[in-house]
Amino acid sequence: MAPDLLESSSQLQRCFGDQVQASQDVVHILDCLEKMQKWHAQPSVLVMGYTSFLTLMREDAKYSHRKYMAKVLRESPGLLILDEGHNPRSTKSRLRKVLMKVETDQRILLSGTLFQNNFCEYFNTLSLARPMFIKEVLKTLDPKFKRKKKGAQKARHLLESRARKFFLDNIASKINSDEAEEKMQGLNMLRNMTNGFIDVYEGTASDTLPGLQIYTILMNPTDIQHQILVKLHKIMEKCPGYPLEVELLITLASIHPSLINSSLCVKKFYSMEELMELERLRFDCKKGSKVMFVLNLVYRVVKNEKVLIFCHNIAPIKLFLELFENIFRWQQGKEVLVLTGELELFERGRVMDKFEELGGPSRVLLASITACAEGISLTAASRVILLDSEWNPSKTKQAIARAFRPGQQKMVYVYQLLATGTVEEDKYRRTAWKEWVSRMIFSEEFVEDPSRWQAEKIEDDVLREIVEEDRVKSFHMIMKNEKASTS
Repeated sequence: MAPDLLESSSQLQRCFGDQVQASQDVVHILDCLEKMQKWHAQPSVLVMGYTSFLTLMREDAKYSHRKYMAKVLRESPGLLILDEGHNPRSTKSRLRKVLMKVETDQRILLSGTLFQNNFCEYFNTLSLARPMFIKEVLKTLDPKFKRKKKGAQKARHLLESRARKFFLDNIASKINSDEAEEKMQGLNMLRNMTNGFIDVYEGTASDTLPGLQIYTILMNPTDIQHQILVKLHKIMEKCPGYPLEVELLITLASIHPSLINSSLCVKKFYSMEELMELERLRFDCKKGSKVMFVLNLVYRVVKNEKVLIFCHNIAPIKLFLELFENIFRWQQGKEVLVLTGELELFERGRVMDKFEELGGPSRVLLASITACAEGISLTAASRVILLDSEWNPSKTKQAIARAFRPGQQKMVYVYQLLATGTVEEDKYRRTAWKEWVSRMIFSEEFVEDPSRWQAEKIEDDVLREIVEEDRVKSFHMIMKNEKASTS
């Protein structure tokens, strides 16, 4: 096929003539054709981003050279390797649809979180990694299925839809059951179908680290927080699904009641007088249970340890900056640092270097969870506070891994703060269930859903002291993630 690619390139040159130099699009196309030519000249590897692949695989392209490149990408690969292969997991994903059209069955799908949200997406991921899984499901679960050579390719999407339904009805429904025996039956069926092509590598780096303790703390809201949260949840109940703007207000109010002023949508639900009254409470730490916990913890560990505080929104970061300045007399850029997505990459690097500086003045890093991608090392921190809850457990793991990674010299303590009786608690139950499913898919031993396990003993001395000295009953329940913790 290489000569054809070369001919396509030559035709393109003749077609555009001198305009080639002036058009970046044409230069890009010629570059793609040249790379594909070299790829075909000898056994080799073609590395491509998903966006480029999706663009080149367009079958409705007007130009013959584009159609030809799509044909080459569809028919030529002998081995297809998909990094972060769980991303195109939606049934409607355009990327997934074109990846399914690549004609090789030899595939490797790499993922740190294979099970993301539900079993429909999990089926899609398994089918993407192993196209023959569709027929294997039908052969196992559909008594009427007969393998037909004629027309099988034409009806691939119909076979996939049918297999997905049988997978959900016969396997997923059992795993989702409240009966332990039925759960185990569904898990065994799933393992029998997937053990032959799924390998799990846990990694050994954490074995050499001092240790990790993860606590999920359900906190009772203060009186003013309770009033706000009750009102917001009543508003949410009247709306279908979870309106994002109301969920945002709940997240902010769970930290401190004054923070709802930072959202423009709050004016739909509160009068100016009410909002002004809340603003007057801004520096009253006792009005926010999460704020009290953070300040209490920082005060107790600041002499010997550094603290990493994660949250989604900028408003809580600004509030804590002001509180640290007022209470501890700390300055931004010195004792307290900020890392958000608004910073340029170079500036982010400077902030991280300051925080990691041995013997430096920094004590606390306030970070946006979205700004701390994989690979970032913040091992100077031995205390990690998660102010928000997540729908996706992989984001929580990623945040923890900023501190609990090679280079860490101390035991790492993680505190996930949740407002009890709110959507935050619902999100936690959901993410805990996802983690449970992920573990059980690859484990032969049945483990109960740990989302309601209360810590029998608080091994963290600092946390135990805070709980023992609590006079306002801030703590509803404290749970320890025994599976994720290493000590």
